[in-house]
Amino acid sequence: MRDLLIKGPRDHKIKDWYDGFIEEADNMNVYIIADTHFNHANIATYCDRPPNFTELIMEYWNQTVKPEDTIIHLGDVIMHKKAIIKEILDSLHGRKILIRGNHDRQWSNMKWMENGFAFSCDGMKFRQMWLTHEPSTSLADGCMYNIHGHLHNIWHGFHPGPYNEAQVKLRHPWQRLFAIEYTGYRPVEFDKFVSHPKKYLATGLGD
Repeated sequence: MRDLLIKGPRDHKIKDWYDGFIEEADNMNVYIIADTHFNHANIATYCDRPPNFTELIMEYWNQTVKPEDTIIHLGDVIMHKKAIIKEILDSLHGRKILIRGNHDRQWSNMKWMENGFAFSCDGMKFRQMWLTHEPSTSLADGCMYNIHGHLHNIWHGFHPGPYNEAQVKLRHPWQRLFAIEYTGYRPVEFDKFVSHPKKYLATGLGD
């Protein structure tokens, strides 16, 4: 088995096999994205997205991510017409890793790997972070934060209505929300997202 204690500027105190799988080149960046919901017309209404959000996300993805980079998707890739997802993913830069979301679980992890993702799972540890789609109720051993998606623009009343009032913070201080609505529909470099939670409203409003 290859040595997972990789030397270099991105060396970390806690290593797991995902680090060995992902970090292979000094010139490679790791990005994160979530809840793309490609071709989901209703999400434009629910989350106040522009009508052309699918095209915007794809354009910004390729502006940001280089072919040699890796991008971790925190789930809810596409709604309906899953048959076209391989064509979409093949047009997007980077090696792609999926943490399955609630709208992705109709397909097995293996099927996602047959349709454009290099790897797919339901949760993983990476750089001392516990990555999931929904907010986790607990932290995995050795992790500092839980980075998740699922909640979209909840600080401004995702799908506003009598039962969905806007929230102001997450339940636990170790949770970090990645909401594509708060990143300008762009992927974000992993370490930048971790280091600047306020910039991306990852912990709520008014922190």
